[in-house]
Amino acid sequence: MIDTMELNSFKYGQNNEILRFIISSGMIDINDVQNSIEAMKRDEILKQHPYEIWESKDGKWYTYLPVENNGRILKKRKSKKDLENVLIEYYKNQRTILLKDVFQEWISQKLEYGEIQKQTYDRYTTDYHRFFDGAGISKKDIRKITEDDLEMFIRETIRNKELSNKSYGGLRLLIIGMFKHAKKRKYTEISITQFLGDLDLPKKCFTKKSISDEESVFTDEEVEKITHYIKENVSLINYGILLAFQTGVRVGELCAIKYSDIQGNKLCIRRTEVRYRDVDGNYVFEVRESPKTEAGNRDIILNSEARKTIKEIRKLNPFGEYMFVQDGKRIKEKAFSVKIVKICRYVGIKERSMHKARKTYATKLINGGVDESIVIKQMGHTSIDCTKHYYYFNNKDDEDVVKQIEKAISYQV
Repeated sequence: MIDTMELNSFKYGQNNEILRFIISSGMIDINDVQNSIEAMKRDEILKQHPYEIWESKDGKWYTYLPVENNGRILKKRKSKKDLENVLIEYYKNQRTILLKDVFQEWISQKLEYGEIQKQTYDRYTTDYHRFFDGAGISKKDIRKITEDDLEMFIRETIRNKELSNKSYGGLRLLIIGMFKHAKKRKYTEISITQFLGDLDLPKKCFTKKSISDEESVFTDEEVEKITHYIKENVSLINYGILLAFQTGVRVGELCAIKYSDIQGNKLCIRRTEVRYRDVDGNYVFEVRESPKTEAGNRDIILNSEARKTIKEIRKLNPFGEYMFVQDGKRIKEKAFSVKIVKICRYVGIKERSMHKARKTYATKLINGGVDESIVIKQMGHTSIDCTKHYYYFNNKDDEDVVKQIEKAISYQV
């Protein structure tokens, strides 16, 4: 059975580009469309009303509303529209509005208006299932959810799912989005910004995931082994991995490089591969004409070795639009990710991902004394703090570390 969220994903995602074009060109007014949708919703609700709506001799409009124990109560208003508004509000309050309903309204609207891309939609959906499936709060009408309920849910989720500060950020993003949308729709009175601002979550409540330096970057010796393997086993995928070590590109950027992106001694990063699920749940891979982040739109300076690698790549694929093409098809991100793990196994080193090659590049730049302003441009970051916090690790082996410390600390007895 197809999941409701996947159906909505298909509905809103498939014609998203066309819809945005129609709106931007002035062919339709989005406010008119929204008003038409609201009118349709009103009609659907009013069709369910079991009692007659009539105008009395006094010029007022009357109907009945059902009450407990199969009773009814007479309602009257000066106009038919005012009376219908009473009915609409009554029936809206009768139906249960769950968090999943609010989530779907919120996320579908963001996708429809082009505020998020399809892969982000999929990521939010995955996070929603991760955090909210089976949680008590997800079975409760959102109009009855209190700040105490929300605080208990957040604290229990952090504890039970052992969330780090970073993974809590994903949960927080969904909560903000859903409750802002819910307040706008008058489902709740909770001011989520104020609530989260007042929420006191000590640092010790988050799980600290310790990752050693040797798991985060490749040492010089390991890179040498990988480089030797690549030179002995020439292929486009292998050269792509080497180019990633030499430029620090993200793997999604790597597989979307075109030859036209090479401008002298610069590699212009202008696009990236994205993936999302279609209505059948299968992954779709596309090239998006923009990088992962705004800062990701950058010109990477190529050193002499990177330029040599690109020349070798041209020999293997001299005519393709994309730099990495095999059997007439663009080589996808997954192919590089799988291959680097295989190479690690073959040369006898700890398995690491393509992202670790990017972190190794950042570490080499900083250790090499490259100006910080250049480092952040090469990496596509907004600040050196981001680079140093997430991408800078010790890539020296124990012997080199001992030598450096011996040299630095020379107090004699």
